[in-house]
Amino acid sequence: MFLEGQIIEFLEADQLKPGFVRKQERDRLQVIDPRGRHLSVNGDRVVIVHCSVRENDFPKTAKTILERVQARQSEVDIALLWESIGSSGREFQPLELAELFFSESTPEATSAVFHALSQDSVYFKRNGLHFVPKTADQVATEQTRRTRQRFHEEQRDRLTEAIKRLVRERGEIGPELAPVIDRIQSWMRYRTGDDVEGILEQIAGPAHARDAAYDILARAGRLPLNADRFLVIAGIEESFGPAQIEAAALLPPPVHTSQRADFRDLPAISIDDEDTLEVDDALTIREEENQYVVGIHIADVSSFVSRGDVLDIEALKRASTIYLPTRAVRMLPERLSTDLASLKETVDRPAFTVEVRFDANFNRLEHRIVLSSIHVRERLTYGEVDDRIDAADRGLTALYRIALRLREERESHGAINFRRREIKVRVQQTESGDDIRISSVDGNSASRVLVSEMMVLLNRLGADFAATNTLPVIFRTQEPREPIPADTTLPDVLAFEKLRRTFKRSRLSLTPGLHSGLGLSAYTQVSSPIRRYSDLVTQRQFTALLQSNPIPHTREELLQVLAAAEGAELEIRLLEERSTTYWLLKYLAREKIGAALNATVLDRKGTVELDDYSLRGRLPDPGTAEPGNTVQVTIDEIDPLRAEIRFRRA
Repeated sequence: MFLEGQIIEFLEADQLKPGFVRKQERDRLQVIDPRGRHLSVNGDRVVIVHCSVRENDFPKTAKTILERVQARQSEVDIALLWESIGSSGREFQPLELAELFFSESTPEATSAVFHALSQDSVYFKRNGLHFVPKTADQVATEQTRRTRQRFHEEQRDRLTEAIKRLVRERGEIGPELAPVIDRIQSWMRYRTGDDVEGILEQIAGPAHARDAAYDILARAGRLPLNADRFLVIAGIEESFGPAQIEAAALLPPPVHTSQRADFRDLPAISIDDEDTLEVDDALTIREEENQYVVGIHIADVSSFVSRGDVLDIEALKRASTIYLPTRAVRMLPERLSTDLASLKETVDRPAFTVEVRFDANFNRLEHRIVLSSIHVRERLTYGEVDDRIDAADRGLTALYRIALRLREERESHGAINFRRREIKVRVQQTESGDDIRISSVDGNSASRVLVSEMMVLLNRLGADFAATNTLPVIFRTQEPREPIPADTTLPDVLAFEKLRRTFKRSRLSLTPGLHSGLGLSAYTQVSSPIRRYSDLVTQRQFTALLQSNPIPHTREELLQVLAAAEGAELEIRLLEERSTTYWLLKYLAREKIGAALNATVLDRKGTVELDDYSLRGRLPDPGTAEPGNTVQVTIDEIDPLRAEIRFRRA
């Protein structure tokens, strides 16, 4: 058929489109559409041929034709057409169906039928340019599906309107909204795939959907008075279930056995923050023949928690203890985490011990790894240890000097020991309000260097032991960084940022490898088994080998379990940071509005950091201040929930 100069309708992206044929070359048509697009169309995609027309008249004529087609399309009773055909099962051309319904087969009638059947697939199935009537069963099934879909859409529309009211209106919540509140609460707690998630994300934005849900639940009285906003938003359950409580209650108190080295007569000490209840580690030191023997003792949680038991499954799910300004959410029930396993003062406790011998110049000579029993004589805080070192306490001073020697050794192998001051936020929630207390921690204090180096040494020697004995554990590695030395001329915050950008991301590995940030050839983590699941699993590998028991986890199982735990730990760290920032901003909003605050300029875009709070924000007009300069600012805008703060020059 020769089609040049004709108005046609052709299939494009499975839709019927009008066009004017400018040129025909065999089966290829050069077509222009009403928007002026030039298209190349196969002849077999042409469905309707309307009429010939001059190209200049095409847009106006096509508009008139389509209006008439739409008018006739509205007349098509598809159900009646289907009934008149019966269940013949054969294919029909649009021309035949137009003749059946309209008693005419004009291009406009044919186009109207094609459009109508293409848009409603209940009664007919399209097969290319033809239509096949569905069977009665197929029609009934499709009608039922569409009825259900309409019902769901209507329900979702009603749910959307209800949630809009809950988000935007701050008045009293009526009882008729209780079912909606139930669904929101279930979604928050169990992360169910409910429509409320998409609706809240649409209304409040993906980043604030759970915040909006929390506000709704709080207004509805569905939360305890002391509920922590961030735990609720994260869907974290604080309390343990009956099964975990019962399992912990049935654990017997530890008793020393002959299979353990007996260090109970040595005066062990623990060094922690004042409010620490999960005491993972303790230290001993004694002098023998002009040498020092240091014991690094870690709570033996593996003696209480076995692979796959009720407590182990729950610990895997929790991954880590969560430390928030308002509270701590334990990885293990308190009966175990703060009592039986914790290296408490004045009681015997099972331990995993690395005993290391040093010469009089604090050079490391030899070590052994054993299971032991210890007895902590003193529980000391970091501040108390600093005071005793200043007062030349013999044992603590020796431990500190050993720690300095260990740090120097690591630094000679490329380790970077750059510690910034840490801000601690503690909140006491009472009926009269929130008591927010801010303090800072000097990571370079003698006590913290001492404890840190002893834990690094423990983990380092544990990694060497595992490698030597081909014990499956997860090693932590880090590729070499760019060799940029610490810049002592810069303020701490800028020097730290400069160094931080040179570090590669640490990785999990089944084989030992370099950890450049620590300056070690092999490293694992086994020092915090009460509060970190990955450390508990690794400890279980060590204790099984030391007791000549079957190794609990294969290498593949270890990587799978610990990779999942590390992902959960990352989420927990982000939760802790968000909660700390929120309460710090609450404190500043309450106590420092209008006060002049010192801040360090970080870049020329106006990013600054408050010197006393290690908190960053925007200073829209830094003026001529250069990175590293100190400027005085006041708080201009502050939003704790969004973790946002803006400053202006004081």
